[in-house]
Amino acid sequence: MAAMRGRETQRFSRAVWTAIAALLVLLIMGMVNLGNAAAYTGETFHKTQLVWVILGALVALAVALIDMRFFQQISPIVFWGTVLLLVLVLIFGREINHSRRWFDLGPMALQPSEFAKPALVLFLARFFHAERNPERYSLRTLLRPLAYVAVPTALVMLQPDLGTSLVIIAVGFSVMFFEGIRLRSFLTLLGIVLLLIPLAWQLDVIQPYQKQRVMTWLSMSGAKDIKKNTDRSMQPEQALWAVGSGKVMGKGGRQGVQSRLRYLPEMHNDYILASYAEERGFVWCVLLLSTYLVMVLSLLRLAVRARERFGVLVSVGAVAIIFWQVVINVGMVIGLFPVVGLSLPFLSYGGSALLSSMIAVGLALNAGIHKGSV
Repeated sequence: MAAMRGRETQRFSRAVWTAIAALLVLLIMGMVNLGNAAAYTGETFHKTQLVWVILGALVALAVALIDMRFFQQISPIVFWGTVLLLVLVLIFGREINHSRRWFDLGPMALQPSEFAKPALVLFLARFFHAERNPERYSLRTLLRPLAYVAVPTALVMLQPDLGTSLVIIAVGFSVMFFEGIRLRSFLTLLGIVLLLIPLAWQLDVIQPYQKQRVMTWLSMSGAKDIKKNTDRSMQPEQALWAVGSGKVMGKGGRQGVQSRLRYLPEMHNDYILASYAEERGFVWCVLLLSTYLVMVLSLLRLAVRARERFGVLVSVGAVAIIFWQVVINVGMVIGLFPVVGLSLPFLSYGGSALLSSMIAVGLALNAGIHKGSV
């Protein structure tokens, strides 16, 4: 009996509690920051977000406690069901700012592309778990998983949603890279991607407003022939002003000038970090990013301890969802990347995005609680 109690307490390792603590800190930071953003706009989206936080916590708990074999069994249904939703949203979805990404469900909206990320992770993990290839994968043997990544990516691009498409690609490649890709195959894939970018530009797969964002980003890098043809008052410029004006310790809660004067666009969503940086400054931004890093490293530590490859791959893919969204969003806000329209996990407003991120955390924690046994 004592041995059984000992094993039971060991199921929740220090890494599990560390990841949970980091998640709670991020959620609290997110709610406080959204409350401040709501004060600038006079809206109440922070109250709606609190409902999503509570619901997301319950979903993450359920996902973390359910036997991993259940997810392995339902992964095809989840993946192809999500693909079907991505098709249907293009037909019946609500159009906002020339994009069809949401199902209108009365008081709330559902964004299927957010759930394509954990669905893809589960499906790829099932594929590689069944393959059990002892050697690194060649380009030919990767055709099927590449197709699985391409299907949701193409459907999301049609909405259009470049940011989510990039995350789906990055997550898919993270799982494949972890599983093992031959160097020659990796370089070939990289070359294909680099060749497809100018082709997508010329064929208008990349939408005009997305091209304008790239041009604005290039103008900020100092390209004179581009600078004179772009509007310097657009989103990236205002975000950089907000981040820089926060200096070391910030201006204080609800004291941001850029936010208060409404110069900062999407301060509650894509640019929530800029609003946070203006109020809290460099020190608190370092603390925020350190909290993300602690959570990611803790979840990766759980991944490597999983007993079965399916649990390992699911956990790695789930961590990749959080990691790449943070990297792309932060890079976008501080001008390292063009604006692609992507929220910051646990801080930005949005029910579907928060649920997707909480599902990812639940899947990663599952490997720590159940040791990824299948």
